[in-house]
Amino acid sequence: MRKTVLAAVMASAACGATTFANAASLNDIRIGGFGSVGVGYADNDVGYAGHYEKVGYKHDTLFGLQFDMQINDRASVTTQVVANGRYDFEPAFEVAYLSYEFDNFTMRGGKIRTPFYMYSDYLDIGYAYPMLRPNQEVYENMIVISSFTGIDALIPIDIAGTTLQLQPFVGQSQVEERDSGIFGHQTNLKDVMALAATWYGNDWVISGSFGEATTEAMSDSNPLSLVNLFEMNKEQTATFTAFGVQYNDGDWLFNAEAMCMELTGAFYDFESISAVLGYQVGSVMPYISAGTVSTTDNNDRSLFPEYLREYERTSYSVGFRWDYASNVAVKFDTTYADFHGATGGFMTNFTEDDTMVYSASVDFVF
Repeated sequence: MRKTVLAAVMASAACGATTFANAASLNDIRIGGFGSVGVGYADNDVGYAGHYEKVGYKHDTLFGLQFDMQINDRASVTTQVVANGRYDFEPAFEVAYLSYEFDNFTMRGGKIRTPFYMYSDYLDIGYAYPMLRPNQEVYENMIVISSFTGIDALIPIDIAGTTLQLQPFVGQSQVEERDSGIFGHQTNLKDVMALAATWYGNDWVISGSFGEATTEAMSDSNPLSLVNLFEMNKEQTATFTAFGVQYNDGDWLFNAEAMCMELTGAFYDFESISAVLGYQVGSVMPYISAGTVSTTDNNDRSLFPEYLREYERTSYSVGFRWDYASNVAVKFDTTYADFHGATGGFMTNFTEDDTMVYSASVDFVF
């Protein structure tokens, strides 16, 4: 994948009437979009990467539009609407925020992507990254808290010809019921406070982030429910730490990311790490990748049933990206995931020790 970073997909608009001094110009309106059409198949029904033992078309398929409405020389409004196959293509605002550019930094307020990972800003834009999907062992935990509602600041600092960007942010977030997995309840995260830092130096990008939040208590009348078993019926403090490094000289691409998340209750604390290596050959980039995730607080659940006590999973992938035409990329991926004799983090998996997933997609921007 050549060092072409997806340009911001923006449109601008403003409205006016006799009571307003200014009206929008159609020349300011730019509308862009993105999408992926995917297909996948797994050799069992564990559900790794959203695929099962039948050909599926929805999980890796989505379509999105992004609009940027310029208010004046410094202020703009950005919105992004995505219809995602994993949610039956129900359109949803994934981002919607107001930006104001000061002389040395930018402030934003609204619904903003959570900047924990290197591909956080492009989570739904498959064309922006080389692999078919970001590593599941790391990024599956990003899906559920992919955005927050609050304010942040983008503060660039020049350092000897390179740039360090600081991004402090505060606000609140939530885990939607559709993403809550075993609990089946929406979870609100309040008092979100975090700092992300990214250094851009020629062919290198290095990022790190740390955040803290409080999970509001869930309610479930069944005393034996997983909500109560994992103490999610109480407020808990959650902390999140991530680190990433990427090298891309136009030929070689290397990306590695690591994260850990901790909660004060009985729910899983875990660590994960992933890496991908690719090499550009003309319009094709073959790649290999691997990732692992494991729980780290297993003694806190010593009285739990064994299948709920802990899990570990390791994945290995091989695939390639083919830039078939301008703004269109075709991708193929084969992933093997080893569950190390346990559930692999899939609570309904009592029989399978591993899985194979075969996937293909067409990613595009316009």
